[in-house]
Amino acid sequence: MKTLKLKDIAHILSGVYLRPSPSGSIVYLQVSDLQALPSVNTTLRVDFVPKLNRYLLQKGDILFAGKGTKYLCRIFDLEIQAVPSTTLYIIRPNQERVLPEYLCWFLNLPQTVAILKATQVGSNMPMILISSLEELNIPLPDLATQSQILEIANLQQREQQLLSAISEKRTQITNQILYKFINEDK
Repeated sequence: MKTLKLKDIAHILSGVYLRPSPSGSIVYLQVSDLQALPSVNTTLRVDFVPKLNRYLLQKGDILFAGKGTKYLCRIFDLEIQAVPSTTLYIIRPNQERVLPEYLCWFLNLPQTVAILKATQVGSNMPMILISSLEELNIPLPDLATQSQILEIANLQQREQQLLSAISEKRTQITNQILYKFINEDK
């Protein structure tokens, strides 16, 4: 399996600084919006200006939170016009070489986050520089293998959801039994 630098399989852009406008037609995404994706709850909007064409998000773009203490990423897959603020990076993968979902999965791995944290600069508001992202080594199997990895990762996530639901139900049942037990004598 080959390993390539992120810059060899994706184009990385910093978000854009704009003043929000209540009458704006473009959604202005913040780090807090990443946790809400695939829906967006932000009320921040900006007016369209020609320089935004470069920053308008496309389906399959990856939004990476490069400032702060939580370095997470999400895939942008919405039917809205949006641009990211300066707290976010746009990672635009070459989809002939890498699946956006695979790249996002890899960037969210704890091991990858640890590598990125080791490169962060600043102490008050730590950040990952674009140059650090560009130099990140990405193991790149063929597209079919990337798809299989994603399938396994999705199954693992579903397993965690089911185990959590089972644990919650088990707690509810145990509490009901104990409540019934202590109230039998009344």
